[in-house]
Amino acid sequence: MPGFLNALISGLRPATADPELDAAVERVVYTIEPKLKLAGGYPQRYRKAVAHALAYARNLATQVPGPVDINREAYTKDSFIRAIFASPDEFKSALCMSRAMQDYLKGNACTIGSQLYAMVGMRRREKGVIGMEVIGDTVHHDVPQTAVCFSDHTLTNISHSEADTRELLTWSFMDSLLAQVTDRIEQLKQSRQALDQKSNEIIGRLHSASADQRGQLQQELDTTLAELRTATERLDLRRYADYLDEVLLQPQAHLRLETVTLHIDDMGIKREPGAGREITFVDMISRDRRRWCIALLHCQSPGLIPMTDRLQEADRWMNI
Repeated sequence: MPGFLNALISGLRPATADPELDAAVERVVYTIEPKLKLAGGYPQRYRKAVAHALAYARNLATQVPGPVDINREAYTKDSFIRAIFASPDEFKSALCMSRAMQDYLKGNACTIGSQLYAMVGMRRREKGVIGMEVIGDTVHHDVPQTAVCFSDHTLTNISHSEADTRELLTWSFMDSLLAQVTDRIEQLKQSRQALDQKSNEIIGRLHSASADQRGQLQQELDTTLAELRTATERLDLRRYADYLDEVLLQPQAHLRLETVTLHIDDMGIKREPGAGREITFVDMISRDRRRWCIALLHCQSPGLIPMTDRLQEADRWMNI
């Protein structure tokens, strides 16, 4: 009997507190809907899904390649850097003069030369070009080739240490997952709003409808009101936890990394295996299904750059 009572009492006790996990749950709930704290089951109802997704996101953050040194010397030695930037001037423009970098330097104590880490995301595309190629002892002109190009370089998760940047990246991945939940909720709200508007329009038409029209309009109104009740039920706060579960318990279906290996020569031309340098890229694929090639970068703080210089640099690149 004592054993049974102890088991019963232990089953009634709340789960062991995990301050770090509960802080993560609070952050997730605040992102989705702060009122969820009052909907019942908080925070226990959300711990499993948040813990699972957070572990997944943290594992993804460890898989992001790098950090890769960004400087002129590295550019001459590292084929990866030469592949993603056309020249040292390009990475200076994309990184040092980026708004993200300058905003970070404004809000943090940095001296010129301080060590900084960040994630860069960029679009990789392949385009057909006409080039020159040596085949045997003969130079052939107008040879169709495939060039690998990178554009839209974007810096995020800047910090003073690799560990901090990877932790920031973990939450960037979590935010990407949460955005899919908030998108669904927003779609449900828009659907309910459209049904509410439709029902009001039908009611307005009923007031001026003839006897022959009223039967069909009433049937349409009944159908619309039934759909509106269903849409309203789907927006009950108690359903939000289910929507979180659908994404956070299966995060791999909504966010993943894929490795792509290409052989690229010094001119950025795609080659067959055995020719050119083998370079491995990691692509992030999230809710929009588009690919972002991502990597961690390491550089020295460039210091704050006057706005006039940034504008002049941007104008120069626009006119190249």
